[in-house]
Amino acid sequence: MKLKNKVAIVTGGTSGIGFAIAKLFSEEGASVVIASDKPENGNNIAKSISSDCLFIQTDIREENQVKNLIFETVKKFGKLDILVNSAGVYSSSQSDITQMPTADFNCIMDINFKGIFLTTKFAIPELLITKGNIINISSALGIVPKKESSIYCASKSAVIMFSKAIALQFPERGLRVNSICPGPIDTPMLRRAFSEKKEYDEHLEMNPMKRAGTPEEVARLALFLVSDGARYITGGVYTIDGGESLG
Repeated sequence: MKLKNKVAIVTGGTSGIGFAIAKLFSEEGASVVIASDKPENGNNIAKSISSDCLFIQTDIREENQVKNLIFETVKKFGKLDILVNSAGVYSSSQSDITQMPTADFNCIMDINFKGIFLTTKFAIPELLITKGNIINISSALGIVPKKESSIYCASKSAVIMFSKAIALQFPERGLRVNSICPGPIDTPMLRRAFSEKKEYDEHLEMNPMKRAGTPEEVARLALFLVSDGARYITGGVYTIDGGESLG
């Protein structure tokens, strides 16, 4: 087991990429805490991962709730080794920036970037003790822009640069920070981005591999980055998009 005796927090861990990461980390021996602002079935989802997996309802935009997430994790398991920031949101109302509601801008930036800032801020003191890891889930759209998704692209690009900057702050103390940039991954969020199945299929037809990736494929990359085999890797940016960002 690659993560035996490790403790991990996975935000957005109740579905999609976050759930796949939480499940794989648990299978590899980690004690896992999944965090989400959606309480529906949160405890049942946690139990489906492992009998000792813990669900903590958390709105990562709220500082006190993030503090509580870190506190309750350490209280339960005694430490924190891994933070995976997987929670994210995509808005379909971005096509015309002149018509985009400011509330949508705030929502995207608060969840996709401010939330990562808060979890990182309060997790770092614990991660420095364990010489731990942070994995930030960005997006291939943080590297290659898409005109219909300007604010989403900006939020995910911010995650990449933030990850690099934090990686530079504590390398001599053993803290490693890397970002993963998925392309089209078959998740509920990707499905919601397309109004019709035909549009979804046409988008995948333009992908060099002619398919969407799976959350499990992203999870395996995350597992490598937090494993001992990646001890010399920090500040990295890893696309997993079937080659779509190659142009």
